[in-house]
Amino acid sequence: MNSSAPRAPQGSGRSFRLLSTQRAAPAALGFLSASLALYFGRFFSEDPMSVVELGQVVGWSFAGVTVLALTGRNRGVNLTEDALVVVHGGRRAFPWAGIERLEVRRAFGVRQVVAHLTDGRRTTLPAPTSFLDPRFDDKVRELTAYWEERRFSPPPAAAPPPAPAP
Repeated sequence: MNSSAPRAPQGSGRSFRLLSTQRAAPAALGFLSASLALYFGRFFSEDPMSVVELGQVVGWSFAGVTVLALTGRNRGVNLTEDALVVVHGGRRAFPWAGIERLEVRRAFGVRQVVAHLTDGRRTTLPAPTSFLDPRFDDKVRELTAYWEERRFSPPPAAAPPPAPAP
């Protein structure tokens, strides 16, 4: 086996995922706002939307919110012994030694964790995020402690191959 070949992250550690409310709330607010705009807009139209049609729009809106709440459950991060694995559409693994620092940033009132990489790039983690999560600070402390314990240690050695049978 070539020792310089990149290894897949080993072992399963802690993971952080977006909560159902974190996925559905923005869509619910958007659908509610759009439904209210349609409702009030119907009074200013020459061909106003009937209450039945408006009910159908609101029903489809709630169906869309439900789908959003149920999808994307895997979006988040996995903490393995070798790397921080970001799951956001695809999977990207960042070795602990390749992460220079973790920073909490605020954007539009929501705090998120940004991983600054040793090559100068940075990536915003999809989870944890402070939006509707009262345990955000605890999760950031846990993530930071996990990184600090592993950032200077070499990756775990691969298990030796089994001895041949006599």
